[in-house]
Amino acid sequence: MLNLEFVHSSDIIIVMAKRTKLQIKEDILKFIKSNGIMSLATQSSKGPWVCTVYYGVDGDMNLYVVTDPNSIHGKNFSKNNKVAFNIFDSHQKITKDKRGVQGKGTVEMVKGIVNVGKALYLWHEANPGAEKNITIEKIKKLADTKVFRITPNYLKFFNKVLYTPEEYGIWEV
Repeated sequence: MLNLEFVHSSDIIIVMAKRTKLQIKEDILKFIKSNGIMSLATQSSKGPWVCTVYYGVDGDMNLYVVTDPNSIHGKNFSKNNKVAFNIFDSHQKITKDKRGVQGKGTVEMVKGIVNVGKALYLWHEANPGAEKNITIEKIKKLADTKVFRITPNYLKFFNKVLYTPEEYGIWEV
């Protein structure tokens, strides 16, 4: 069944088809894959913290980051596994249609050589050029480099090209 919405813009009527949950998931995944940097917010007893990290993503929209577990955000991961994040194109103009994803979820360290290898592959695929410097062997040996998985439970997609002015692409687990 096609779900249509009528949007009135001055003297023009625009007909937009409502997107299904599966289409929204695919829209969000495509956008996330087209970027590679996120703002990541964590929380500890000392208060909130925000950082910028590179990420890779799998087909289930899990995000993988490579970072130092002794950094502020890395320490916060072990105390409070709830995170929030924002992914956007920093080159978009204020006068153009906005696009970006806001989300929240949980974070955990990826364990096991096979799982770390898969996560690292996704991370390298999204961030080419560091393959020689960030390897499974170095992650196994170094205490300051580990792979973490962010499992989103809520994503809000701002995309005024795909959605009506009052609508967002919402994906929840």
